[in-house]
Amino acid sequence: MQRTGASRRDVLKLAVAIGVAALVASSLWGSSLAAQERPRVLYVTHPAAFVHAVLPVAEEVMRELGAGALEVTVVGDAATITPAQLAAHDVVMFNTTGELPMSAAQKAALLTFIRGGGGFVGVHSATDTFYEWPEYGEMLGGYFDGHPWHQEVTVTVEDDAHPSTRHLASSERLSDEIYQIRDWARSDVHVLVSVDTASVDMGADGINRTDGDFVLSWTRSFGDGRVFYTALGHEPDLWRDARFTQHLVGGIRWAAGLED
Repeated sequence: MQRTGASRRDVLKLAVAIGVAALVASSLWGSSLAAQERPRVLYVTHPAAFVHAVLPVAEEVMRELGAGALEVTVVGDAATITPAQLAAHDVVMFNTTGELPMSAAQKAALLTFIRGGGGFVGVHSATDTFYEWPEYGEMLGGYFDGHPWHQEVTVTVEDDAHPSTRHLASSERLSDEIYQIRDWARSDVHVLVSVDTASVDMGADGINRTDGDFVLSWTRSFGDGRVFYTALGHEPDLWRDARFTQHLVGGIRWAAGLED
């Protein structure tokens, strides 16, 4: 009886060990699959106000990324966005300006999509969009407030572990139009990249911030959704810079919930 009982205990221990190993293997396999997934991006490139010259290049780059790291659907008219279209994607990405021609129902659907766990990615002039819709600014985390510099600057990477920045050095030199942001506070966002003010003229015309804090990229939560924004992306050459495209892809993957 004792030998039989011991045998049963051994069998039970073996079964438990096999089950735990299976769970671990399943978890690792699932993580591996998730890391290989291509996030589905609804890329909205509708200039309802200022038309940036970079838009054709940006769309070309996004289509190229859509042939590899991403699945990309390009939308040139924001008025055509539907709840079903939103639901078919992991991330909505705005490279837009002005008051987009979206109805109240469309706006509500967008916020519902993000609050419900969808991702939102804003590029450059996404903060120059929907000034008359405060909920949009609340979701994104701030609004454009001028660009006092258009030059080569040094940027500081404040979070070198995020998927959008971990490929970068602690500081990088790049040329772009540099935004300043209003209705923005560090307490409301997680800052990824900022301007090294030693690399710019702090006496330049058009500087409105008095705290010397010029953010360039951040993340934030909105309900159960993830929001990623980068103020970079004005210059066509930057869209052809692997540092920037990797910055975008990492931010998109994070917004889609594929990376922490």
